[in-house]
Amino acid sequence: MTVEGRTRHRAQRFVGVAILLVMIVLGWILFSSSFDGNLLPELIEKLPENVELGLDRVHYSQNENGIEIWVLDADRAAYQREDEELALTGVKLTFFNTGRFGDVTLDAVSGILRQKQKLIDLKGDVRIVTASGEQFQSETLQYDYSKRLATTDDLISMRGRQLYLTGKGMDLDLGRGTLRVRENVHALFNERQTEGERQ
Repeated sequence: MTVEGRTRHRAQRFVGVAILLVMIVLGWILFSSSFDGNLLPELIEKLPENVELGLDRVHYSQNENGIEIWVLDADRAAYQREDEELALTGVKLTFFNTGRFGDVTLDAVSGILRQKQKLIDLKGDVRIVTASGEQFQSETLQYDYSKRLATTDDLISMRGRQLYLTGKGMDLDLGRGTLRVRENVHALFNERQTEGERQ
């Protein structure tokens, strides 16, 4: 190997090691429990062009004024630099202090965290459970974390202690504690349970 070839080989190895170190450090910062989601664009901007990340067992938190608002956990995440998106599998979201609903958990097969739009698109057996025991199910759901609003255009079902409800399209406002089912609403009210609770 010529001197020029050895120099080029050393430079390539150095660049490879530098990129690997950046990915490891950034991965630790991005997905540690103390990470503030607002820093994501700034940190990603420091990466070399076209660098993408793939991480297992991801933990991402969104903070406002030092208070944890929601937490995202996923079995795996793949960062797509060009679109500033995280493609997620095995998704679990936990929302804290959502007013009437209390703490809310959400599970889905997969999702995409869209940092630019402040959206999380979820797909596949999406299930929501509130602190009061209400359960919602749909095939897809979009969560706008700037508005704390979860929406879907798909069929939904909702089960509570006294009510079973189905319909098409839903707006679940975690900030205001309100639920709107848009159309084709069918509800079954469990009157017998209500009478039992009154006794």
